[in-house]
Order: sequence, then C-alpha cells, then structure tokens
Amino acid sequence: MAKKLIFSCLMLLFPISILAQKSVLFDFSKYSKDKEIPFRIEKEGIVLEFRFDSEQSNTLWCKKKGRSSSLQLNNHTYFTIEGISCEITAVTIFIVDFPGRFKVFGDDSEINCKKEKSKGEEFFKQDWEVNKQSITFVHATTKNSSIKSIKVTYEPVKPIEPTENTISIDISAAKRATFYYGEKSFVIPKGVIARTYKIVDNVLSVSKTYQENDVLPSGTAVVLEAEEGNYLFKETTKEGERDTFNALRGSDVETETTGGTLYYVFAKGSNGVGFYWNKPDGKAFQTKAHKAYLVYTPTVATQAKSNFTFDIPLGINSTTVNDDVHQCCPFYNLAGQQVSKDYKGIIIVGGKKYLNR
Repeated sequence: MAKKLIFSCLMLLFPISILAQKSVLFDFSKYSKDKEIPFRIEKEGIVLEFRFDSEQSNTLWCKKKGRSSSLQLNNHTYFTIEGISCEITAVTIFIVDFPGRFKVFGDDSEINCKKEKSKGEEFFKQDWEVNKQSITFVHATTKNSSIKSIKVTYEPVKPIEPTENTISIDISAAKRATFYYGEKSFVIPKGVIARTYKIVDNVLSVSKTYQENDVLPSGTAVVLEAEEGNYLFKETTKEGERDTFNALRGSDVETETTGGTLYYVFAKGSNGVGFYWNKPDGKAFQTKAHKAYLVYTPTVATQAKSNFTFDIPLGINSTTVNDDVHQCCPFYNLAGQQVSKDYKGIIIVGGKKYLNR
C-alpha cells in the first residue's frame, strides 16, 4: 500500500516537471530557395547566432534539398544558442545529408547521432542534453552541412530572490533600464554595465562606464545595460568614483524632476530606446522612485532636441579599435562581409562588435 502511495505521488509530480520545460524550433525547411538568413535569430527567449572563423566573405543561405529547404553551413561556421532568462536543457540538430556533423565547442566526446525518416525523407538527428544558458556548436568534420532545423528545449530561470543588503533589478527585452539610489552604493554584478551620460553640442554621449565588480557610488543615476533577466545588486560601504559631468538625475521617492531647464524620461519612442520629453516643451514631470531621468539646459533653447538616443549600440565592446585588434583579426561589417581596416562604423572582429571611428 505504501509503495502504491509513493508511486502515485511521484506520478503527480512528474507532469509538473515536464510542463516547466518548453521548446522552440528554428525551422529552415520552410525557407524559399536561396533565401539569405540573418546572423542572429531570436525566438521565444532563445537566441541563435552564427559566426565565421575564416577571412573569406560569408553569408547564410538556404538551398532546396529534396522536398524541403535546408540551411547551408560551411566548415568555418559555428553557432551559439543562448537562453534569455532561461536555461537550455536539450538541443537537437536535424541534418539532411550526413551524420555526425557537429560537436560542442571544447568537447571532443563521442557524438550521439541517429538516422530517422519522416514523410519519405531521411535525415540524421544529433541530440545533446545540457544545463546551460549558452552553448556553442562547431563542425566535427571538414565537410559542409545542411541543417533542416534546430530544436531547443529550455526551462525558465527563477528570478533571483533579494537578500539582506541586496537589490533585485529586472532588465526588460529592451536590454536597458535606469537605476538610482541616493544613500546606497552597490557593486555592479556580472553581466551588467552601468553608464552615466553627458550632453555636449546637443549630442548625448557616454560620460563614464562602470563594469562588473566596480562600485556604483551613492547618488549616481545610470543607465544599466544587460541581457533580459533579473540581477542582484549588492550593497557596499565603499564609495566608488563619481562623475561630475553626469546629466542623469534620480530620486529615492516619487517626485517632480529638478536640476535643469528641460527634462527627459527614459522610454521606447519613435527613434527607439532613449530619453524623450514626457511633457510638452520638456517641462518637469513626476519621476518614479529609484529611476533615472535626463536634465538639460541648452545654450539656445530653440535648438533643443525633444529626444536623445544612445551613441553606443548594445553589445559593442569598445568605442574604438586598439592596435592589437587591428593586427590580429580580419574586419567584418554587420552583414558578415569582410571590410578593410579603414572601414568606419560598427564592425565585428574576433566575434566581438566594435565601433571603428
């Protein structure tokens, strides 16, 4: 009787664990012939991003193979699957032409691959069971490959519960949020960048950047940059380095904005995420507690902008490219095309983004 009771309890718990997991399918079989594929695809909180390790110009495209299309990858292509606020538990790659094409980067263990048949078409299936927020796959052979689809199974990551002397902050899909505490200093957590901003010649630009383990001083309003998710800020007694040029302000309580002539609220508007007038003509407005707003006193009031957007796109590692980067790697633009070292704008070098000025 006791065994039956235990079994019944386990059966009740079993569906709960199954329901907690979700899956998303990146299906390339539906694409039209010679369809070019973007380097970064985001779907239901899962990001699939492709990169190249060769100097030749590369694009991603689909080719008709049998009854359906497949994504064509050469053996210089690798891809990363990353979960936003979730943990990846399994990845299945459906390959059209040949078994054993991929392996996990840095792992040379034996590849699990099965041959299957569906609707008269044969294909090979590679399965991985993982418990990571990010996993990278590379070719296991020198041959090119044709991918029919990639299935990713994941489960949401529970929000971090704040403890004593900590603050829990949610970052939305916009990958930015504002932050202010007048009497407390905090340590910047892993995965988060905090920036102060200044306005020079009617242009909003970065004034100071605080990175992981830096101390954010009390009374410093900032814009946080991070992947969507929940982050824990730990209070510290250290003071940190202040920024006297910071044009951002904040308050520990809901109050009316002060400190300048014009006032801007952090929001997503017609020009994307940035700072916008909340009231006509930039008049003062009620700001929320622990949120930052932008103040501005222009030299000529009639030339003042009604909004400011950010001068450094998310994910860029530096505003300039140093000499070491110039010498070691080829440059690519955002379309994946190789460009000269004199190319101006956002570039990809060694898998990272930079702003080449």
